[in-house]
Amino acid sequence: MKHSVSLEMLRKKEGIKPLQQYMNNLIEYDKKRAVSLLNEEDLTYPTLYVLSSYIKEKQLVKYLSDRNKIALSIQKDILAKERAPAAPFPYSICDLPQYIHSVLRWMVETGCEEKLNTRYRLVVDRAAGLLTTIYQHPDDLSVVSKLLFERKRAGHSTHYITWAYFSSHHIGSLLPIGEKLLSSNEEEVNFARELLHFIPGLDQNEEPYAYFRGWYEENLPYLLHNENSYELTAELAPYIVDHETKYRESFFPLHTTNLRQNEFHTLSEQEKEQLANLSYKIRMRSRREWKEWMNRPLSAQLTFMEEVQHDYDSR
Repeated sequence: MKHSVSLEMLRKKEGIKPLQQYMNNLIEYDKKRAVSLLNEEDLTYPTLYVLSSYIKEKQLVKYLSDRNKIALSIQKDILAKERAPAAPFPYSICDLPQYIHSVLRWMVETGCEEKLNTRYRLVVDRAAGLLTTIYQHPDDLSVVSKLLFERKRAGHSTHYITWAYFSSHHIGSLLPIGEKLLSSNEEEVNFARELLHFIPGLDQNEEPYAYFRGWYEENLPYLLHNENSYELTAELAPYIVDHETKYRESFFPLHTTNLRQNEFHTLSEQEKEQLANLSYKIRMRSRREWKEWMNRPLSAQLTFMEEVQHDYDSR
C-alpha cells in the first residue's frame, strides 16, 4: 500500500478507476489515512466527486473537513430527483454563508476544466449559478466566465451558464467576455461576439476589442440590466442602453419636461438610439453647444440628426 500517494496525481496520471480502487483498498486497510488524504488542502472537487460514492458507502462523511462536507451536501441537493422547493438557501450544514461561498467557488474553480459526465457537469454548472445568483460577488466573474468558455469549447450547452453568468447583475461581467475578443483562438473570439451580439456594429468591426471598449466606456453610465431577456431565448441580451437618459442626461429643457419626454417616447427605437448617440457626442464636444441644442424643438433635433447622417453617408 502506497502511503505517500497523492489522490490528485493518481487521478490525473492513472485515471478514475485506479483511483477508486486505491481508495477502496485504503479504506479497508487504513481508514484514518484515507480520511487524511481526502482532507488534504490541495484536493480538487473532481477528485472528491469521483470518490463520493465510496465516502458515503463507507460512512466517512462525518470525518471529512467542513469544505468537503459542504461540497457533498451541495452535490446531493443538486442531484436530488425531488428537490425541496421553498428554502432560498438549503445548506444548513454551516452557519457561515461566506464559507459556503468559498466552497462553491472551490467547486467551480477546481472543477471547470474536467468533463467527467453529465451529472458532474450539472453539479458544477449549478454551483456556478448559486455563486452568481446568491452571492453576486464580482471576483467570481472570472471563474464563471472561464467555465462558460470551457463548456463552449467542449461542445456542451452554454445557455444555463450564460444565464447564470449575467444574473450576477454586475455590468463588469461584460469585461471578461470582451477580453476574449483579443484571443488568438478564433472560436473564442466568435463566441465572445455571439455573447456580445446586443452591441450594435460589433459584428462588422475589424478591431472588435477596441470597438467593445469604446462602446462600454461610452454607455457604462446608461446601461440597465434587462430583466426580460432570459426566458427561453437563444440569444440573451443582458443589458440595454437607457437611450432617454443618454439623450438628456440631467438636462431639463426650457420646454415642459413632460412634453419633451412624451415626444421622445413616440420615436422608434432606432431614432431613440441615434438621437441619444448624437446628443452624447455633442455633449462630449461642448456642453454649452449641447445645452443650446437641447433647447431646440425635438423636430429640429431630428432634422439636424438626419443631416449629420446624410453627410456621413455621402463620404
